Amino acid sequence: MTVPSSYGLPSDSLTRYPLPHDPRILAKKMRINDIIDLLGPPPPPPPQQISHTEDTLNEVTKVYHEMYAGGLSAFLESSWYYFVENGKMAFPRDANLIEHMATFLKILEAVKANDHSQMAYSGALETRIVWELACTAYQTPDRTNPPTALAMPPEGDAVEARNRLRVVETLLCGDYLLTNPLAPPLSDPDVQRSRRFDFWYSLAEFIRRRDNPDSPATVKAREESLTRMRHLLDGRENRDVLYSIAVVRELAPRYGPSYGSTPQHLDESDPKNRLAVASRFILDEAQVTGGTTNVVRRFSDIAARAFVNPAVNVFKRTG
Repeated sequence: MTVPSSYGLPSDSLTRYPLPHDPRILAKKMRINDIIDLLGPPPPPPPQQISHTEDTLNEVTKVYHEMYAGGLSAFLESSWYYFVENGKMAFPRDANLIEHMATFLKILEAVKANDHSQMAYSGALETRIVWELACTAYQTPDRTNPPTALAMPPEGDAVEARNRLRVVETLLCGDYLLTNPLAPPLSDPDVQRSRRFDFWYSLAEFIRRRDNPDSPATVKAREESLTRMRHLLDGRENRDVLYSIAVVRELAPRYGPSYGSTPQHLDESDPKNRLAVASRFILDEAQVTGGTTNVVRRFSDIAARAFVNPAVNVFKRTG
Protein backbone atom coordinates (compact mmCIF):
# COMPACT_ATOMS: atom_id res chain seq x y z
CA MET A 1 0.00 0.00 0.00
CA THR A 2 1.57 3.28 -1.13
CA VAL A 3 0.56 6.42 0.71
CA PRO A 4 1.40 9.95 -0.50
CA SER A 5 4.42 11.35 1.31
CA SER A 6 2.54 14.56 2.11
CA TYR A 7 -0.72 14.39 4.01
CA GLY A 8 -1.46 18.10 3.79
CA LEU A 9 -5.13 17.60 3.10
CA PRO A 10 -7.09 20.86 3.08
CA SER A 11 -9.53 22.09 5.66
CA ASP A 12 -10.20 25.29 3.76
CA SER A 13 -13.66 24.32 2.53
CA LEU A 14 -14.84 26.78 5.18
CA THR A 15 -13.82 29.61 2.93
CA ARG A 16 -14.29 27.91 -0.42
CA TYR A 17 -17.69 26.41 0.32
CA PRO A 18 -19.21 28.29 3.30
CA LEU A 19 -22.23 26.51 4.70
CA PRO A 20 -25.54 28.38 4.89
CA HIS A 21 -27.08 29.35 8.20
CA ASP A 22 -29.83 26.82 7.67
CA PRO A 23 -32.42 26.94 10.48
CA ARG A 24 -32.83 23.17 10.16
CA ILE A 25 -29.12 22.79 10.96
CA LEU A 26 -29.27 25.30 13.82
CA ALA A 27 -32.34 23.82 15.50
CA LYS A 28 -30.37 21.99 18.19
CA LYS A 29 -26.84 21.43 19.39
CA MET A 30 -24.95 18.95 17.28
CA ARG A 31 -22.71 16.10 18.37
CA ILE A 32 -19.26 15.86 16.85
CA ASN A 33 -20.22 13.05 14.46
CA ASP A 34 -23.12 15.21 13.24
CA ILE A 35 -20.76 18.13 12.64
CA ILE A 36 -18.38 15.87 10.73
CA ASP A 37 -21.31 14.69 8.59
CA LEU A 38 -21.68 18.31 7.42
CA LEU A 39 -18.21 18.06 5.87
CA GLY A 40 -19.09 15.10 3.69
CA PRO A 41 -20.46 11.55 3.79
CA PRO A 42 -18.47 8.62 5.12
CA PRO A 43 -16.74 6.52 2.48
CA PRO A 44 -18.86 3.83 0.83
CA PRO A 45 -18.10 0.24 1.80
CA PRO A 46 -15.19 -1.11 -0.26
CA PRO A 47 -16.23 -3.33 -3.20
CA GLN A 48 -14.56 -6.20 -1.39
CA GLN A 49 -13.91 -6.37 2.32
CA ILE A 50 -10.39 -5.37 3.24
CA SER A 51 -8.58 -8.39 4.59
CA HIS A 52 -7.18 -7.85 8.06
CA THR A 53 -3.79 -9.30 7.24
CA GLU A 54 -0.64 -8.63 9.22
CA ASP A 55 0.54 -6.47 6.31
CA THR A 56 -2.58 -4.31 6.57
CA LEU A 57 -2.21 -3.97 10.33
CA ASN A 58 1.48 -3.15 9.98
CA GLU A 59 0.77 -0.44 7.40
CA VAL A 60 -2.03 1.06 9.51
CA THR A 61 0.20 0.96 12.59
CA LYS A 62 3.08 2.60 10.73
CA VAL A 63 0.94 5.45 9.35
CA TYR A 64 -0.79 5.97 12.69
CA HIS A 65 2.49 6.40 14.55
CA GLU A 66 4.00 8.56 11.79
CA MET A 67 1.02 10.86 11.30
CA TYR A 68 -1.43 10.79 14.20
CA ALA A 69 0.01 9.47 17.47
CA GLY A 70 2.20 12.53 17.96
CA GLY A 71 -0.60 14.94 17.05
CA LEU A 72 -3.12 13.32 19.39
CA SER A 73 -0.56 13.17 22.19
CA ALA A 74 0.29 16.84 21.69
CA PHE A 75 -3.33 17.96 21.47
CA LEU A 76 -4.45 16.10 24.60
CA GLU A 77 -1.03 16.34 26.27
CA SER A 78 -0.94 12.64 27.02
CA SER A 79 1.47 9.93 25.89
CA TRP A 80 -1.39 7.42 26.15
CA TYR A 81 -1.88 7.59 22.37
CA TYR A 82 1.55 6.06 21.70
CA PHE A 83 0.27 2.49 21.62
CA VAL A 84 2.91 -0.10 22.48
CA GLU A 85 2.70 -3.88 22.69
CA ASN A 86 5.65 -5.98 23.82
CA GLY A 87 7.95 -3.02 23.38
CA LYS A 88 6.88 -2.38 19.76
CA MET A 89 4.60 0.18 18.10
CA ALA A 90 1.04 -1.13 18.16
CA PHE A 91 -2.50 -0.26 17.11
CA PRO A 92 -5.83 -1.13 18.77
CA ARG A 93 -7.14 -4.55 17.72
CA ASP A 94 -10.43 -3.00 16.63
CA ALA A 95 -11.54 -4.52 13.33
CA ASN A 96 -13.76 -1.57 12.37
CA LEU A 97 -11.07 1.00 13.13
CA ILE A 98 -8.44 -0.97 11.21
CA GLU A 99 -10.80 -1.22 8.23
CA HIS A 100 -11.63 2.49 8.34
CA MET A 101 -7.94 3.40 8.45
CA ALA A 102 -7.10 0.99 5.62
CA THR A 103 -9.98 2.34 3.50
CA PHE A 104 -8.85 5.91 4.15
CA LEU A 105 -5.28 5.08 3.08
CA LYS A 106 -6.54 3.43 -0.12
CA ILE A 107 -8.60 6.53 -0.94
CA LEU A 108 -5.54 8.70 -0.33
CA GLU A 109 -3.59 6.71 -2.90
CA ALA A 110 -5.97 7.88 -5.63
CA VAL A 111 -6.16 11.56 -4.62
CA LYS A 112 -4.74 14.03 -7.13
CA ALA A 113 -3.27 17.15 -5.54
CA ASN A 114 -4.78 19.38 -8.25
CA ASP A 115 -8.30 17.95 -7.88
CA HIS A 116 -9.99 20.21 -5.33
CA SER A 117 -13.08 18.02 -4.91
CA GLN A 118 -10.96 14.93 -4.23
CA MET A 119 -8.78 16.87 -1.81
CA ALA A 120 -11.80 18.28 0.03
CA TYR A 121 -13.39 14.83 0.25
CA SER A 122 -10.22 13.20 1.56
CA GLY A 123 -9.86 16.07 4.04
CA ALA A 124 -13.36 15.40 5.36
CA LEU A 125 -12.51 11.70 5.66
CA GLU A 126 -9.39 12.55 7.62
CA THR A 127 -11.44 14.62 10.08
CA ARG A 128 -13.64 11.56 10.59
CA ILE A 129 -10.57 9.34 11.09
CA VAL A 130 -8.90 11.75 13.53
CA TRP A 131 -12.02 11.85 15.70
CA GLU A 132 -12.35 8.06 15.58
CA LEU A 133 -8.70 7.69 16.59
CA ALA A 134 -9.15 10.19 19.42
CA CYS A 135 -12.14 8.19 20.66
CA THR A 136 -10.00 5.11 21.26
CA ALA A 137 -9.53 6.67 24.71
CA TYR A 138 -13.21 5.90 25.36
CA GLN A 139 -12.38 2.19 25.22
CA THR A 140 -10.82 2.55 28.68
CA PRO A 141 -12.99 2.31 31.84
CA ASP A 142 -15.14 5.34 32.66
CA ARG A 143 -13.86 6.60 35.99
CA THR A 144 -12.06 9.56 37.54
CA ASN A 145 -8.85 9.90 39.48
CA PRO A 146 -9.60 10.66 43.15
CA PRO A 147 -9.44 14.41 43.82
CA THR A 148 -7.85 13.64 47.20
CA ALA A 149 -4.80 11.99 45.61
CA LEU A 150 -1.47 13.21 46.96
CA ALA A 151 0.15 13.29 43.51
CA MET A 152 -0.96 13.98 39.96
CA PRO A 153 -1.55 10.95 37.70
CA PRO A 154 1.49 9.52 35.88
CA GLU A 155 2.33 10.34 32.27
CA GLY A 156 0.08 8.49 29.85
CA ASP A 157 -2.57 7.82 32.50
CA ALA A 158 -5.57 6.24 30.76
CA VAL A 159 -8.15 7.81 33.09
CA GLU A 160 -6.82 11.33 32.56
CA ALA A 161 -6.56 10.83 28.77
CA ARG A 162 -10.16 9.62 28.57
CA ASN A 163 -11.46 12.48 30.65
CA ARG A 164 -9.50 15.12 28.74
CA LEU A 165 -11.13 13.85 25.56
CA ARG A 166 -14.50 14.04 27.31
CA VAL A 167 -13.78 17.66 28.23
CA VAL A 168 -12.87 18.50 24.61
CA GLU A 169 -16.02 16.79 23.30
CA THR A 170 -18.21 18.60 25.83
CA LEU A 171 -16.57 21.91 24.92
CA LEU A 172 -17.17 21.43 21.19
CA CYS A 173 -20.76 20.24 21.63
CA GLY A 174 -21.73 23.27 23.71
CA ASP A 175 -22.62 21.02 26.63
CA TYR A 176 -21.72 21.15 30.33
CA LEU A 177 -20.15 18.71 32.78
CA LEU A 178 -21.96 17.89 36.00
CA THR A 179 -18.62 17.62 37.79
CA ASN A 180 -14.99 18.24 36.90
CA PRO A 181 -13.55 14.80 35.97
CA LEU A 182 -9.91 15.89 35.74
CA ALA A 183 -7.16 15.60 38.29
CA PRO A 184 -6.54 18.95 40.02
CA PRO A 185 -3.08 20.50 39.75
CA LEU A 186 -0.72 19.83 42.64
CA SER A 187 2.75 20.99 43.53
CA ASP A 188 5.34 19.12 41.47
CA PRO A 189 9.10 19.49 40.92
CA ASP A 190 8.25 19.85 37.23
CA VAL A 191 6.52 23.24 37.18
CA GLN A 192 5.43 22.81 33.55
CA ARG A 193 3.66 19.59 34.47
CA SER A 194 1.70 21.38 37.20
CA ARG A 195 0.77 24.11 34.73
CA ARG A 196 -0.41 21.50 32.24
CA PHE A 197 -2.78 19.94 34.77
CA ASP A 198 -3.85 23.43 35.86
CA PHE A 199 -4.79 24.40 32.28
CA TRP A 200 -6.87 21.27 31.71
CA TYR A 201 -8.55 21.49 35.10
CA SER A 202 -9.43 25.14 34.41
CA LEU A 203 -10.86 24.22 31.01
CA ALA A 204 -13.09 21.60 32.66
CA GLU A 205 -14.13 24.16 35.30
CA PHE A 206 -15.13 26.51 32.47
CA ILE A 207 -17.69 23.99 31.20
CA ARG A 208 -18.84 22.70 34.59
CA ARG A 209 -22.60 23.05 34.98
CA ARG A 210 -23.77 25.70 37.41
CA ASP A 211 -27.23 26.89 38.41
CA ASN A 212 -28.56 29.73 36.25
CA PRO A 213 -25.79 29.78 33.59
CA ASP A 214 -26.47 33.40 32.57
CA SER A 215 -26.43 34.90 36.06
CA PRO A 216 -23.72 37.51 36.75
CA ALA A 217 -22.03 35.21 39.29
CA THR A 218 -21.89 32.29 36.84
CA VAL A 219 -20.65 34.46 33.97
CA LYS A 220 -17.97 35.81 36.32
CA ALA A 221 -16.90 32.27 37.25
CA ARG A 222 -16.51 31.32 33.59
CA GLU A 223 -14.58 34.52 32.91
CA GLU A 224 -12.23 33.70 35.78
CA SER A 225 -11.61 30.26 34.26
CA LEU A 226 -10.83 31.88 30.90
CA THR A 227 -8.42 34.33 32.54
CA ARG A 228 -6.64 31.51 34.33
CA MET A 229 -6.37 29.49 31.10
CA ARG A 230 -4.93 32.48 29.28
CA HIS A 231 -2.10 32.69 31.82
CA LEU A 232 -1.34 28.99 31.32
CA LEU A 233 -0.99 28.90 27.52
CA ASP A 234 2.81 28.60 27.68
CA GLY A 235 3.17 28.92 23.91
CA ARG A 236 1.49 25.56 23.28
CA GLU A 237 -0.57 25.38 20.10
CA ASN A 238 -3.19 23.00 21.52
CA ARG A 239 -3.85 25.29 24.47
CA ASP A 240 -4.10 28.31 22.18
CA VAL A 241 -6.72 26.44 20.14
CA LEU A 242 -8.68 25.18 23.16
CA TYR A 243 -8.61 28.59 24.82
CA SER A 244 -9.82 30.23 21.59
CA ILE A 245 -12.66 27.70 21.31
CA ALA A 246 -13.67 28.50 24.89
CA VAL A 247 -13.63 32.26 24.15
CA VAL A 248 -15.77 31.85 21.02
CA ARG A 249 -18.17 29.50 22.80
CA GLU A 250 -18.59 32.06 25.60
CA LEU A 251 -18.89 35.23 23.49
CA ALA A 252 -20.49 34.19 20.18
CA PRO A 253 -24.01 33.76 21.65
CA ARG A 254 -24.04 37.46 22.55
CA TYR A 255 -23.60 38.53 18.93
CA GLY A 256 -24.99 35.71 16.81
CA PRO A 257 -23.27 34.17 13.78
CA SER A 258 -22.80 37.43 11.86
CA TYR A 259 -20.35 39.16 14.19
CA GLY A 260 -17.56 38.83 11.64
CA SER A 261 -14.04 37.49 12.07
CA THR A 262 -11.89 40.53 11.33
CA PRO A 263 -10.92 42.53 14.41
CA GLN A 264 -11.25 46.30 14.10
CA HIS A 265 -8.31 46.78 16.47
CA LEU A 266 -6.09 44.67 18.71
CA ASP A 267 -7.59 45.69 22.04
CA GLU A 268 -8.94 42.41 23.40
CA SER A 269 -10.62 44.17 26.32
CA ASP A 270 -13.45 44.74 23.83
CA PRO A 271 -15.41 41.43 23.95
CA LYS A 272 -16.50 41.64 20.32
CA ASN A 273 -12.93 42.19 19.20
CA ARG A 274 -11.71 39.40 21.46
CA LEU A 275 -14.30 37.15 19.82
CA ALA A 276 -13.10 38.15 16.35
CA VAL A 277 -9.45 37.44 17.23
CA ALA A 278 -10.28 33.99 18.62
CA SER A 279 -12.54 33.15 15.65
CA ARG A 280 -9.89 34.15 13.14
CA PHE A 281 -7.29 32.06 14.96
CA ILE A 282 -9.52 28.97 14.83
CA LEU A 283 -10.19 29.50 11.11
CA ASP A 284 -6.47 29.97 10.43
CA GLU A 285 -5.55 26.84 12.39
CA ALA A 286 -8.00 24.81 10.29
CA GLN A 287 -6.18 25.68 7.07
CA VAL A 288 -3.57 23.42 5.47
CA THR A 289 -1.04 26.21 6.07
CA GLY A 290 -2.23 26.77 9.64
CA GLY A 291 -2.10 24.08 12.32
CA THR A 292 1.22 22.29 12.67
CA THR A 293 -0.32 18.79 12.75
CA ASN A 294 -3.18 17.08 10.96
CA VAL A 295 -4.81 16.56 14.35
CA VAL A 296 -4.87 20.21 15.39
CA ARG A 297 -6.17 21.19 11.94
CA ARG A 298 -9.01 18.67 12.14
CA PHE A 299 -10.06 19.68 15.65
CA SER A 300 -9.92 23.32 14.55
CA ASP A 301 -12.11 22.47 11.56
CA ILE A 302 -14.71 20.88 13.85
CA ALA A 303 -14.53 23.89 16.18
CA ALA A 304 -14.98 26.29 13.27
CA ARG A 305 -18.14 24.47 12.17
CA ALA A 306 -19.45 24.41 15.72
CA PHE A 307 -18.86 28.04 16.66
CA VAL A 308 -17.82 30.16 13.62
CA ASN A 309 -19.36 29.01 10.33
CA PRO A 310 -22.11 27.82 10.25
CA ALA A 311 -21.89 28.03 14.06
CA VAL A 312 -24.18 25.05 14.58
CA ASN A 313 -23.67 25.11 18.36
CA VAL A 314 -24.12 28.86 18.87
CA PHE A 315 -27.49 30.00 20.12
CA LYS A 316 -27.96 33.75 20.41
CA ARG A 317 -28.61 35.10 23.87
CA THR A 318 -28.78 38.51 25.44
CA GLY A 319 -26.93 39.79 28.48
